Amino acid sequence: MIFFFLFRIKSLFFLLRGANEHRRCEVSDEERKKKKRDLPKTLSNTFIIKSITMHIPDGLMSPIVLALGWIAALAGLALSVRAAERKLDERQIPLMAVLAAGIFVAQMLNFPIFGGTTGHLLGAALAVIMLGPLGGILVLSVILIIQCLFFGDGGITSLGLNILNMAVVGSITAHFANAPFRKNVIASTLFASWLSVVAAAFACAVELALSDILSGGVFGIIASVAFPTMLSYHVVIGIGEALITTSVIFYTAQVRPEVLDMRKISLKDAFGGSA
Repeated sequence: MIFFFLFRIKSLFFLLRGANEHRRCEVSDEERKKKKRDLPKTLSNTFIIKSITMHIPDGLMSPIVLALGWIAALAGLALSVRAAERKLDERQIPLMAVLAAGIFVAQMLNFPIFGGTTGHLLGAALAVIMLGPLGGILVLSVILIIQCLFFGDGGITSLGLNILNMAVVGSITAHFANAPFRKNVIASTLFASWLSVVAAAFACAVELALSDILSGGVFGIIASVAFPTMLSYHVVIGIGEALITTSVIFYTAQVRPEVLDMRKISLKDAFGGSA
């Protein structure tokens, strides 16, 4: 594990050194912006496909957007840890561990969609339905940190944005999408699972477009490419997410219904309120 961690740090060092050398080259700002504005015709689709699973790599986002992502992610993690310390039941600890391991493995398995692209389970809705929104944030954050440090999924500098999009936005969206249809387990799970993926993809597209605007085209991807590409792919990926998550929840309800009846770590728990 130490070897993989050092390898990731070394990769980041070379990336930063390469970026520094790039700034020294004798290319005017206007030429650089022109090349960036031509990106949709050449390399934008490549960048989007690489981040199609929303694991944002290093060097793609504006430093300002990266900083904002870290602030939001750390705030969400702090609230989740606070709620868990107050309200986490001992019976939920093994469930959290098993769920984190299951989602981690499931994210390694890709299913094909159109255009030769593949999607994989996000797992936010599954974690939220079993553990509550803040429990979901904790589980997804642990998975994303391990994937980043030891498996190279997503960059170190962009880890905050990845936690924000997939753990925080995905979990909160799944929680509120699940609420109106809670009496109908299948309908609520289908809708919450699908919407959590689309919401996370939308957040990623916003960050790509905002990075492009703030950096004058040096970072990010132009909005006219980022939004339709990210959303069109993830609308389809969300269907796979919904089917897989609903199958797991339906099976759990049949064989271990008490698991779904466990107390959830709610948003109110972070602020000292009752569930």
